[in-house]
Amino acid sequence: MQISQKEQTTIFLWEINDPIGVDFRNLIKGHYKNMENQNIVVDFSSVVKLQTNHILEFSELSIYNKEKVNKSFVLVVGTMNIDDLPEGISIAPTLQEALDLIDMEEIERDLGY
Repeated sequence: MQISQKEQTTIFLWEINDPIGVDFRNLIKGHYKNMENQNIVVDFSSVVKLQTNHILEFSELSIYNKEKVNKSFVLVVGTMNIDDLPEGISIAPTLQEALDLIDMEEIERDLGY
């Protein structure tokens, strides 16, 4: 897993040797305490067979980051069919679109929405 920082956003990039599902979520949770007050992006775009249950593993972190920390949490899903995913989790097909979504959500928070 690669971890990078862009302004107030931390990006977790899944790599081929990383586990998937619960084990990957637990890896991120281990780093999460150091990332409070950050927007979070989890980039799964390189996962060939990403499944809905892999995304659902991040529901708890997504809700916590949005409601308690008041920051964005976005999953990059690549070519996965977005219609198969739940509406409560912010998703984007590319890293750039995830960063754009975070920018829009930051503006909404600044305006009080």
